[in-house]
Amino acid sequence: MKPEEEWLLALADPEGPPSPLPGRRLNMPGVASLCLLANMHGVLPAVLWQVERLLRDEPAKLLADAKMVSEVSQAMGQVKNRLAQRSAMAMFLGAEAQRLVGEFAAAGADAIVLKGADFAVRLYAHSALRTYGDIDLLVRMSDEQAVAATMARLGYESREQSMKHAGWLFGAFLGTSGHARSHGRGSQQSGEFSHRPGAACPCGWRICRWNADRNGQLRATPAGLLIIAAVHAAASHGFEKVQHLCDIAQVVRGRAGPVDEKSLRESVAKTGAGLSLATALDLTARSLNEPACAQLLGRLELRWPRRIVRLLMTPAVVVRSQGAHRRVVTWRRRTLRQMLKSRR
Repeated sequence: MKPEEEWLLALADPEGPPSPLPGRRLNMPGVASLCLLANMHGVLPAVLWQVERLLRDEPAKLLADAKMVSEVSQAMGQVKNRLAQRSAMAMFLGAEAQRLVGEFAAAGADAIVLKGADFAVRLYAHSALRTYGDIDLLVRMSDEQAVAATMARLGYESREQSMKHAGWLFGAFLGTSGHARSHGRGSQQSGEFSHRPGAACPCGWRICRWNADRNGQLRATPAGLLIIAAVHAAASHGFEKVQHLCDIAQVVRGRAGPVDEKSLRESVAKTGAGLSLATALDLTARSLNEPACAQLLGRLELRWPRRIVRLLMTPAVVVRSQGAHRRVVTWRRRTLRQMLKSRR
C-alpha cells in the first residue's frame, strides 16, 4: 500500500492508532491524499483528530519534514470545513430520526433506527466520530399506511424505490439532500423483527433481535448490531469503506454492551449471514489490528471458505475501493457479493 493508505488504516480507528505507527512518513501531498481518502471512507473525524494530535505532540512521527507543521496546519482549514458540513448533516439527521420515531409512535406505529444514526450514538464515544447521510428505519408492514401518512404530513415526498425499501425525500432541507428510508416487511414476533426473505432491507438481513432502552424505544441488541453491521458491509457495500470496519470493531469491543454469542449464533443460523460475518470479522481484525475480532471469529467456529476469501478481500482492497484506483479492485468485491448470493 501507499504511505497515505497505510496511515488511513492506522488513524481511522475511533479508539486511537495502533502502536507502532506506520514507518513511512508523509509529505504535504501525502497528507492531502490521506484527508481526501478519509473523507471518502467516512472516517474523516477520527483521522483529522489523530492528525491534529500528531502535528501538535509528535510531528516527526507523521511528517517527512517536521518543519512543515505550520504549512500542514493551515491546509487543514479546508478539511475542517468539509467535516463541519458532514457533522451538521449528521446532527440534523440524528435529531430527525428521533422526531420520526416519536411521530410514528403518536400514530400507533413502532420504528427501529438502523445503521448510521444508531451506530453513531451507541458505538462511538462521540457521535460526531461517525458520519452518515440518511436515516434508515425498520417498521412493520401493517403500519405502512400510518407511516406513509405521517411522512407526508411532515413534508416528505415519496420516492420510487426498489422492492427492498420505501424512500422519502425531505426537500425543505438543503434542496433534496435530506432523506429517510423505511425498510418494510417487519413483524414483531418473539422479540424479533422478521422480514420476508429476499425483499427485506438493502443489506439483506431477515431477522434482527431487539430490546427496549430506558425510554422504551426499540433497538437492536449488540448481537443484532453485529449482524446488521456485517451484512451491511459485506452484502450491501462489498466493504467499500473503512467506516464499515470501524462499526464492526466497535460492536465487538462491546461499546453497545456485551455481544451474546449464543444469540449471535442463532441469528447467523436464521439469517444465513455466516459468510458475511466471518469475512467482516476477519477483514476488520487484519485491517485495524483488532484481536477481539479474530478471537470472536475463532469461538464462533463458522464454516466459510477462509483461504479464498482472504486472497480475495484484503485491507488494501478496502482502502482502494474509494478513489482513483477503485476500478482495479471492483472485480474482487463483485466476486465476494456473488459468493454471498450463492450461499443464501
